[in-house]
Amino acid sequence: MRDDAQAIARYLARLPEARRERALALHGLIASLFPQALVSMDYRMPTYRLGGEVVAWASQKQHLALYTCSEARIAGFRARHPEVGAGKGCLRFRDGDRLPLGDLAQVVKNALAPGRAILAREKRR
Repeated sequence: MRDDAQAIARYLARLPEARRERALALHGLIASLFPQALVSMDYRMPTYRLGGEVVAWASQKQHLALYTCSEARIAGFRARHPEVGAGKGCLRFRDGDRLPLGDLAQVVKNALAPGRAILAREKRR
């Protein structure tokens, strides 16, 4: 795997302007919190890896999705933001939805540097 900043830039450039601004904010958030993360385009979406952990995001047809692959890692966010669409380990932000970067910072931290409580909940599942 390699750091693929140019591929991320190309991905962002292809997005409609409003979506690009939101995606760029999300990318900037992840990069600022974990500048040491390896950035790639796994599964054709921006992916960030650190010590065996992963978080990714993608521009979908009608939303921007953030993938953590774990319900436990997004549980706190879902409790604070029940209006945001979600799957088992992902959050879906429609174009008109607010993108609460402050709360998303904790989701990213949970994804790339999960605490013991999150790891214990995942192990129990």
